[in-house]
Amino acid sequence: MVKANRRPSDQERIRKRYDFMAGSYDLVGQLVAAHRHDAVRALNVQPGERVLDLACGPAVNFRSISEGLGTDGLLVGLDYSAGMLKQAQERARRNQWSNVAPALGDGAQLPFADCVFDHVICTYSFNVIPLYQQALDEVWRVLKMNGALVVLDGKLSSGAIRFLNPLMKLMARGPLVDMSRPLIEEIARRFQNLRTTEYDFGYAFLVVAYKGE
Repeated sequence: MVKANRRPSDQERIRKRYDFMAGSYDLVGQLVAAHRHDAVRALNVQPGERVLDLACGPAVNFRSISEGLGTDGLLVGLDYSAGMLKQAQERARRNQWSNVAPALGDGAQLPFADCVFDHVICTYSFNVIPLYQQALDEVWRVLKMNGALVVLDGKLSSGAIRFLNPLMKLMARGPLVDMSRPLIEEIARRFQNLRTTEYDFGYAFLVVAYKGE
C-alpha cells in the first residue's frame, strides 16, 4: 500500500470545513460548470449501469448522470461531509430521482464489494481527501474490469504563467485543497489507457482512465 501524505486526523478538519461550505457550494461550482459537463460526458454512461460519484458534494453531477442511467441503473453518491450529503439528499428528493442513492462514507474505506461499479467519477475532490492514494486503491477495487475512472481536479501549472503557482496554492488553502499532489501520476500507476485534458492554463485537468489486468 502506498503511504499517504496527510494524517488521518485531518479528516475531521476537512469534514467541518465542508459542512460549513455546503450551503454555498453550488455558487462556487458555477465557475467550473463547463468542466464538470465535460467530466460527465466522458463517463459515457449507458442505461442499467452502476456509477459511483465519489465525494459527490451537493449532487451537482447527479442530474446528467442519472438521466443517462435510466430507471434500471444506479447512481451512488458518497460523501464524508454530512452537510454536503444533506444537500445531495434534498436535491435528489426534489427532483424525484429514483435511481440515485446518496450515502455517507469515507473515500479511503469504500463500503462496497469488489468490482461492483461500471464507472467512478470524482470532481475536485482527490486533492482534498486526506488518504487520497488509499482512495485511488479503493476505486480500483470497486470498479469492474475495463471500468472507467473520470477525475476532474486542480493542479499547479507548468506553463507560461506558472509564476502564479504560489498565489494559487494560497487561494486553495481556504477549501483545504492540496494542488501539489501528483494525481495524474498516481492514477497512471493504477489505471491504463489514460486520456488527459488540461483547462485554465494548466490549473485544472480531466483524466479518463480504465481498469485493466
